[in-house]
Amino acid sequence: MIKRFVVAGVLAAAMIAPAGATDALLDIPHTQAQFTVTHLALSRVHGQIPLISGTASFNDAGLPTASSATFDMKNVNSQDVNRDNSLRADYLETDKYPTMTFLEKKIDGTPAAFKMTGDLTLHGVTKSVVLTGKVVNSLVVKGKRHFAYSASTTIDRRDFGIVFAKMLDNQLFAGYAVEIDIDTDAGEK
Repeated sequence: MIKRFVVAGVLAAAMIAPAGATDALLDIPHTQAQFTVTHLALSRVHGQIPLISGTASFNDAGLPTASSATFDMKNVNSQDVNRDNSLRADYLETDKYPTMTFLEKKIDGTPAAFKMTGDLTLHGVTKSVVLTGKVVNSLVVKGKRHFAYSASTTIDRRDFGIVFAKMLDNQLFAGYAVEIDIDTDAGEK
C-alpha cells in the first residue's frame, strides 16, 4: 500500500515539473512590475506593483516552464499620493482585493521570444492572458543558475470588473487599456 502512494507521488511530481526543470524563486528586490495607463487621453502614467512572492521552473535553456507570482495591489505606487489613493480605493478596491496573481498554464517559443499563457486574477476576476517575453540574460552566482526575464501584456481593465470611469471634459481620467511590463530575476533554489 505504501509503495503505491510513493509511486503515485513520484508520478504526480513528474507530471507537474517538466523533465530537466530547475526550481527557482523570483527575486523580490530584482523584480519590477510596472503598469502604464493613459490619463485624460493625453499622457501615459506609469506605476509600480510590488511583488510579494513568486516561483518558477526553467529548463536547461532558461525557458520558464512553470511560474506563478503574487503582487501587492495595496502598495501600487504611481509617485502621486492622491492618484495612488484613488487607484487603490476607486479602481482597484484593494481593501477587498489586495493582491493580483498570475499562474502559468502554457508556454510556446524559445528563450529569445516566448508566449506565456496563464491565469491572471485581478479585482476578484480570473482571465486568461498572454505575456510576450524573452530571456534577457543568465549567469551563475555562488554555483546557482539565475535567469533574467522580461515580459509584457495589455489588458482591458473592464474585463476584470474595474469599471470606475471618472470623466473630465468627456475624457477618462484612466483609460481602459492597461499595459503590464514585468522584469524579473529567477534564481535556482
